[in-house]
Parts: sequence; C-alpha cells; structure tokens
Amino acid sequence: MFRSVRLSAIFLSLAFIIWAQSRPGTPEDRHKPVQLAGIDVMGTRLPPQSIIKVSGLKVGQTIDDEVLKQASDKITSTGLVKGLDYGYNIMPGKPGVYLTLKVFDEGPLLPARILPEEQAQPIWSCLESSDPIFSREMPNTENAIHFYSINIARCLGNAGATHERVAATVACDGSGKSIGIDFHIAPPQPH
Repeated sequence: MFRSVRLSAIFLSLAFIIWAQSRPGTPEDRHKPVQLAGIDVMGTRLPPQSIIKVSGLKVGQTIDDEVLKQASDKITSTGLVKGLDYGYNIMPGKPGVYLTLKVFDEGPLLPARILPEEQAQPIWSCLESSDPIFSREMPNTENAIHFYSINIARCLGNAGATHERVAATVACDGSGKSIGIDFHIAPPQPH
C-alpha cells in the first residue's frame, strides 16, 4: 500500500516536473492554468465516458491543480473509485495538455438488487440509460450506497413516485460476510 502511494507520488511529481519544464516562460507562468486538449482514462472497469462525466472536466476548459483536485473529489465521492492519479502530456505543435487519469476501483464488488423485484427493471433501465456507470454490481462503501440511493430516488421521481423512500441494506451470510446490497423501495410512512 505504501509503495503504491509512494510510486503514485513519484509519478505525479515527475509528470508535473516534465510538464512544467516543457512550458515556456518564467517560473510564474508554470503555475498558470492551461487548456485541456484531451482526456484519457485507464485502469478501471467503469466506462471512461462515465468517469469524465462525473469529473465535470470538459475538453477546451482551462485547468490547474485546483480544478483537478475538485474533479478527483467528484470521482472518488461516488464510492466506486478509491483513488486516482493523473499526468499531463504535451503534443508537439498542438495547444493545451492531454490529461491521463489512472483510476483505482473500489472492490470487491457485490451484487446489487432493487426490491420489490416487480419495481426493479424500470429503475435499472432508468439508471443504466442515464449513465452506464450504474451496474448490478457495486462495492460495499457508504458513498457508493449513497450514490446509488440518490439516483434510484431520482428515477422514482422521474416516474412520478416522488414520495417513495429508498433504504439500503447490506446482506450478509451466516458468518457475517457481506454478500449483496439491497435497495428497498417503500411507500412513504404515514404521519
């Protein structure tokens, strides 16, 4: 674990040094924002376009370290990803920088179910059509459960069921090992 973090820090430091040295101008210019010319995503089971969408980054926008930190926070806040590294590439003769995101997925994955089963298919269809980041397997993290729950509630609201509640439970086997995550759809409780 510590070696991976150390290697990640070295990679980021080297990438930044190479990027900073390749930029023209004074040392102060090296800290100025740059235009994002492209984004590459690697190392993840999740669809690259979904990672880019969650990050909020868009080709053509101006980026700096603060923008990249915010994008990283957005991605990891889903609970589907435990971390990421990034590096810049400059293409000779082309403006801007090309960003590479190396994503480290959370794991292990558990089966996810929506209950009652008769309500499951329309909700899964809504989730999957909004973004392929949603699958029927997910990590058992608080943020991932929250991410799925709020998006299930959004799908219920889109279907007109604005008062239904979503409650998640982690199913365990007899030894207490997590074996699945269930999202229960329930009508509102009477007041």
